[in-house]
Amino acid sequence: MWVRHATRSWRWFDTSSGFLAHRARPSRSWRATRPAPSTRANRVRVLITGGGGFIGIRLANVLAQGGHTIVLVDRAFSDTAIRLAPRGAERRLADITDRAAVWAAIEATRPDGIVHLAAVLSGISEIDPPLAFDINVIGTFNVLEGARKFGVKRVVATSSIAAVEMPADSPPADEDVPLAPLGFYGMTKATGEAWCGYYRRRFNLDTRVARPGAVVGPGREAGSATSNFTTAIIAEPLAGRRYVCNVREDDSSPLVYHTDLVDGLARLFLAESVSSPIYNLGACSATAAALARAVRARIPTADIAFEPDDVARFVVGQWRYIVQDNRRAERDFGYRPRFDTPEKLVAEFIRESQAALVGAR
Repeated sequence: MWVRHATRSWRWFDTSSGFLAHRARPSRSWRATRPAPSTRANRVRVLITGGGGFIGIRLANVLAQGGHTIVLVDRAFSDTAIRLAPRGAERRLADITDRAAVWAAIEATRPDGIVHLAAVLSGISEIDPPLAFDINVIGTFNVLEGARKFGVKRVVATSSIAAVEMPADSPPADEDVPLAPLGFYGMTKATGEAWCGYYRRRFNLDTRVARPGAVVGPGREAGSATSNFTTAIIAEPLAGRRYVCNVREDDSSPLVYHTDLVDGLARLFLAESVSSPIYNLGACSATAAALARAVRARIPTADIAFEPDDVARFVVGQWRYIVQDNRRAERDFGYRPRFDTPEKLVAEFIRESQAALVGAR
């Protein structure tokens, strides 16, 4: 793991019994994850853009439990985000498209590294391309240039499976497949990958790109990604409501459960060194029909129908043949998703949702 001492000099230490060891103790919920304690010498300051979002808050908790100092940056923080944020985390308001505000946040907090999660997702990107361009492209530039300008050592940025495209019957996609985005969201993410590559080559900035699958988890169904059907198809029947899925039964998507993605992002950020600038962080691929079957196996009364619409079909169709190959991430920093089948995803979703209801009583 890379560390900063009081003198601001940089050293490395063996992580074999540190933060990464927490996988051996599966948690009952994302808030219960307990990384091994860190010492004062190995703590780092982490700035997370999109820090008030679904993944941002969860990543902040995992890193904070490892003893690291957290700075959350977002344009607003909901009451839920404030409640779930780790104790002691600093919150700063900044619109990712506002270069001066982003740079001011970086300059004021002087993070050792940045995890850049702020983004407009696939659904809104097709509806409002200018907004997607400003946030996903200009926002990424603002973060990278701010990191260069103020001496940040490392930036982890999230891309997407939408940045690549694979024909039918292709082998699992590793990180070396050519960028070939078909939709606007994918184009913005491919551009972000290019920006990261430029700053790595030109300025020796340690940039690391994560390409996750469609994120599944309780609360995700309210988001703006077209792939949110992968969460809503579980959440709505679980709540006793009929769910009309806006893609075809044979439409497929790479998937990753939110706790697995957070684990992968933390590992990627904290890894001492990596062999690749880009890493897949997926778990499995499944059709909408396969997810529906897994839901009905757990919820026999589930009422799920399919009424595809053109926008959703266009967006999801971009990655319907992609199966992610995670072997590089497993080799370099031990990423091993626990929920790697539709059945495991659905079972964990239901367990986590029910545990949250019990805890709220």
